[in-house]
Amino acid sequence: MTRLSKSWLILITLLLGMVVGVATAVAQSDNELDLGLSRDFGTGIGSNIQGTFSFRVSGPDNLASVTFYIDDQIVGEDSEAPFRLQFKTDNYPLGVHTLRATGLTQDGQELSSNSITRNFISGSSAGRTTLYIVIPILIIAIGGRLLSSWITNRGRNKSQGQSEINVHGPFGGTICPKCNKPFARHIWGFNLVVGKYDRCPHCGKWSLVRAMHPDVLDAAVEAMEAEAAQTQAKPNDLADDDRWHKRLDDSKFDG
Repeated sequence: MTRLSKSWLILITLLLGMVVGVATAVAQSDNELDLGLSRDFGTGIGSNIQGTFSFRVSGPDNLASVTFYIDDQIVGEDSEAPFRLQFKTDNYPLGVHTLRATGLTQDGQELSSNSITRNFISGSSAGRTTLYIVIPILIIAIGGRLLSSWITNRGRNKSQGQSEINVHGPFGGTICPKCNKPFARHIWGFNLVVGKYDRCPHCGKWSLVRAMHPDVLDAAVEAMEAEAAQTQAKPNDLADDDRWHKRLDDSKFDG
């Protein structure tokens, strides 16, 4: 055999080896089981879980059955796609557990899945963990809303020369349907689907009110201030009239 023939033989052998290796890798990839975990009802924060969860397995098309494990204990088996099984963490000891699955194909090949590690916690621990997360979020959200409202109203009052009457509260402003005066909706008002059941600080009556546009509220404030100015001006106008009448009467006796 010539040197050239030997070179071609070596090259062909290497190519065949690469093809076989790729085919084997693809076959192995097709035969692997992909194990996932979904929450049906309960708490799942990081690796800590409590409640009702489900195994979910995907695999090759010829997958016939799947057996599910928590640690080395068989939880159950499913022989129909989609392969899933529900379990409750309360039925198992608290602590860290390893979840896995094995499968069997129609031609008898055994397959293994990836492993998932989770910490089973009690219901009380889950409640405390949820509160530790939810309460700071609520505090930050409410505080941010109040701060944003204060900054917005402060900027509006300075830039537009608004009065000290604040109707742009963090829960929006509205106009009382009883006395037609604007006011900022209160935190203690009852939130309903169509609005907020709140008490007007002007007339003291309760009404179902919706948040209104800031321009509408500003116009209502201006109207209320104008009405108040007219009310204050009326006594002075009457006093001026009285003075003129007195002068007119006194002039009758002059001379």
